[in-house]
Amino acid sequence: YSLDASMPLAKVSGGSATVARADRWPILQRQALYHLTLTTVGMREPHWHPETAEMGYVHQGKGRMSILSPSGSIDTYEMEAGDLYFIPHAYPHHIENLGADDLKILIFFDRPMPGDVGFTGSLKAQGEEVLEAFLDFPKGLPTYYEDLLIVDKYVP
Repeated sequence: YSLDASMPLAKVSGGSATVARADRWPILQRQALYHLTLTTVGMREPHWHPETAEMGYVHQGKGRMSILSPSGSIDTYEMEAGDLYFIPHAYPHHIENLGADDLKILIFFDRPMPGDVGFTGSLKAQGEEVLEAFLDFPKGLPTYYEDLLIVDKYVP
């Protein structure tokens, strides 16, 4: 299986993600691998994996990750080539590129088809009244929000 030759799951100005998982490589029955590349303007949207843990290996570049635990504590740290990380299932987190080159991470999951819930995608589960009341969203916003996966980060 050629991971680099496979069709990207996502490819935008902020980066790309290619995958080796059960739907593309049937031999994978209990695990999956994602190759995440974030360009210098890229960020992995804040998200969580309800049913799978995540372990990553940074093989190029420099980045930052923030992880929110169920207790409400936030751990933010920088990572560089050669670093490993682990995120328990259901912990919200994000990854962003901090360097002048692409950030490349091999991400391993303990499920053959790992799912995730992105922050923007999760908004569609709420009614307009809920978003207005709790997040101060104006009335009339679209009721469907796409899970963005990889976004361009805003740096003021």
